[in-house]
Amino acid sequence: MSQIIWEGTALKMDVPVSEMTVEIMQRLEDLGLIIRICPSHHRFDIPAGDGAGRDVYVSEPEAGSHKLLSVVIDRTEFSAFGFHNANEEFLLLGGIQEKPMYLMIALCGREQLEEKIASGTLSPADFVCLHCKFNDPNVSFFTMKKGIVHGEACADAEGLPASFYVTEPSGTTLCCLDMKGYALRAKQCR
Repeated sequence: MSQIIWEGTALKMDVPVSEMTVEIMQRLEDLGLIIRICPSHHRFDIPAGDGAGRDVYVSEPEAGSHKLLSVVIDRTEFSAFGFHNANEEFLLLGGIQEKPMYLMIALCGREQLEEKIASGTLSPADFVCLHCKFNDPNVSFFTMKKGIVHGEACADAEGLPASFYVTEPSGTTLCCLDMKGYALRAKQCR
């Protein structure tokens, strides 16, 4: 059961953790939040004996050249909860002897989320918190669309810090969202 409680000066909001399944990832794509990268998902027809490539998306030139990042997460709070000015690919490779990692994603647009924060009507139903699944071709690779508010945290558990890869334009920035006293927690992080 979700709950919102005051703890010190912050309003702590527990968001239930969902397993990263094909159905949930497809729902996030249907909502326009991500682009799934999985076997045969972007297949198209071509004539026999031919070969072709088609863009899935193209970054704006002002976002910069392409880069590959190695990301390591060892925080239990969603303290870098925000959005980027360009799409980014999550490549959840690894996870061996690492702490469980959670990806919190807002289910509404940034403007609507900011309105809910300002009016005090934010609720756990405004988010999905995924228990990240590594090395699975059906769910572990996807594009987080630009402007989608999200953040990562890991469980307070034994193990190495969680790690994965991200590809994005070199000029990509993180705009942290002012949560105005709200603090998101993955229910299983505790």
